[in-house]
Parts: sequence; structure tokens; C-alpha cells
Amino acid sequence: MKVIALFLVLSSVACVTTAQEGEEMRRDIVSLKEQLKNEQALAKVEHDNLSAENKAKAQQLQDALDQLNRGARKSGADLAVDLEKAQNELNGVHGQLEVIAHRLDMIDQANIERDKHIDQSTAVVATHQKEIDKAEHPTDKLAIYNLGRRKLEEGQLLRARELFADFLKSFHGDELAPNAQYWLGETYYADKRYDDALREFGKVTKEWKSSEKAPDALLKIGMSFQALGNCQNALLFFEEVVTAHRSTPAAKMAREKQAECRKAKR
Repeated sequence: MKVIALFLVLSSVACVTTAQEGEEMRRDIVSLKEQLKNEQALAKVEHDNLSAENKAKAQQLQDALDQLNRGARKSGADLAVDLEKAQNELNGVHGQLEVIAHRLDMIDQANIERDKHIDQSTAVVATHQKEIDKAEHPTDKLAIYNLGRRKLEEGQLLRARELFADFLKSFHGDELAPNAQYWLGETYYADKRYDDALREFGKVTKEWKSSEKAPDALLKIGMSFQALGNCQNALLFFEEVVTAHRSTPAAKMAREKQAECRKAKR
């Protein structure tokens, strides 16, 4: 189309009547030539791109055909070999699974037998402990009290608790009763059952407030509140020990606990 336009322009040169019109036509011719050159360059680039794209597609097609041909060239014998190999591998996996399943069954059975043995041993130990407890549970008040102290020191808190409770039930009016009540509170304090400890220590201060264990019980009430995070109440009981029982060993401990609580409250 641009070539035809150029030809028409060239053909009209003969009709030029002025120098100005001739110059304008010359400029038009130069512009048309430039446009023609650009369009030819673009056409070449597009042609090169299409050629490269076609070459790539042709290569992809050839690769696909080669792969198909290689697969097609496999003989029936080759396929049979591959199939047999896959079957052997599958059989091997099945065999391994059977071995693993057998081992798991053996482990489960061993666990069952172990649990049964543990249950039997636990029952024997429990029965034996009951027999020991029964055999060493005296009826004499001093023997009960001393055995309770020994069990508490050994860390057998439940056994000590049973002995002190038995003592208080049988000998509530005895001179050792406030001590037994205090040590009963200690079994709960050592077990970190601070609410229960508060209750048992409180009985000492109510029923035996003049006993030698009263200052210790007040101190332990404060320490139980402190362990529960209630320093406000704890300080009240520490102050009571320091004020009312200043000459006792409990007062020294109460001052130390006061300092701890005040430091914690800052």
C-alpha cells in the first residue's frame, strides 16, 4: 500500500507548478520512504519471531514423538520383566508388613503381661502394707503419738495423719492432745494442703490456746496464708506471735516471715 502511494506521489511531480509545492512533495516522499523502511524492519522481526516459535514447537513435537517411539519399541518381554520386578517389590513390602504386625502383636502381649504383673505386685504390696500398719498400730497413747511423729519425719504423711487422728479420737483430753493436734496440722502443711492445715492449726489456738504449741500454731497459720499468697492475713498472725509470744522461738521465725511478706507487698 505504501509503495503505491509513493508511486502516485512520484507521478504527480510533473504537475508541480511552483517551487514551494515541489519542496512539500519532496518532504512527503522522504517521509513515505522512512515509513516503508520501518514497516519492512517490523515485518522482519515478526518473521524471525514466528520462525523461532515454529522451530521450538517443532522440537517439542519431535521430542514427544521420540519418547513415544521409545515406549513403543519396548517388547512384551521387557514389559513382563518390569511387571515381575514390581510384583516382587510389592511382595517384599507385604512380607515386611507381616513381620512388623507380628512384632506389634508380641509387644502388645508383653505389655498386657507386664500390666498384669504390676497389678498383682501392687495388690501384694498394698496388702502387705496394711498388715504392717495393723501390726504396728499400738493402742497405748504414747506409742500411738510417738509412732505418728516417726511416720511424719519419714514423710509417710497419710499414715501419720491416721495415727494423730486416732490419738485425738481416743485421748482428746490428754496433755499430749494439743501436740497431736499441731502435728496433725503439720501433716497437711507438709502435703501443701494449706486450707486443711489452717483448719487443724486453728483448732490448737481455739481449744488449747494456753498450750506450748499455741505460738507454733499461730506461726504456721501465718505461713499457710503466706503460702496461699495472702500476706495481708499472714502479717496479722505473724504480728500476734511477735507481740504475744515474743520470748518464744516462734517469734524469731515470725519476724523473718514478716520481712518476707512486706518485701513481697512492695
